[in-house]
Amino acid sequence: MPEWRKIISDGKSDQRMSGWTVLLHLLLDLLRIVVTLLPAMTANTFAPFLGGGPPVDMGLTRRDGRRFLGDGKTWRGLLGGSICASILGFVLLILLHFLGLSSMENGLWGKFPVSLLIIPSLAFGSLFGDMLGSFVKRALGRPRGAKTPLLDQWDYVIGAFIFILPFYPWWYDSFISGGSWIALLLFLFVAWAAHQVANRIGYAIGVKKEPW
Repeated sequence: MPEWRKIISDGKSDQRMSGWTVLLHLLLDLLRIVVTLLPAMTANTFAPFLGGGPPVDMGLTRRDGRRFLGDGKTWRGLLGGSICASILGFVLLILLHFLGLSSMENGLWGKFPVSLLIIPSLAFGSLFGDMLGSFVKRALGRPRGAKTPLLDQWDYVIGAFIFILPFYPWWYDSFISGGSWIALLLFLFVAWAAHQVANRIGYAIGVKKEPW
């Protein structure tokens, strides 16, 4: 159980102190989730820089002539983004261990060596979710770059969680149990807001073609 959740259940007499303490531990739980999901969050950042080459859908089209994914999803981006985000996760795993902030036996990504599977699953799952989002948008007839609320912001989260499902009870203990789901919901809101801000900045400086 996250410590902030335990504080709520204990019901301290000093309501003001308890309120600030609960908020602090909720924010720390949010930070834990952010660090845990960094391999998923950064995979889509690495992919565009490493992309290019043959598309994942190999140019195949539906019966109506529309592409399944489009030229924006390439094998180099998929593999390169997954590998780089996984390396970042492994570096964090080692760094947190040596700093004494997380142990190999029961760390942010579960027990070693299972953590060596969970981290790449988060990274690859994130890009799978991004491709799944593109597949859905193409199926709906939306052109590349078209705005699709919620799917644009959270498709990588959906994909990452699909790929970590086999690692129960780790994902349940990390994101659901003991009130962690509250911090997870807060993370989803923060991720949505950060996505909006980052895309508008990218559009303003000419990096992105659309402000979403």
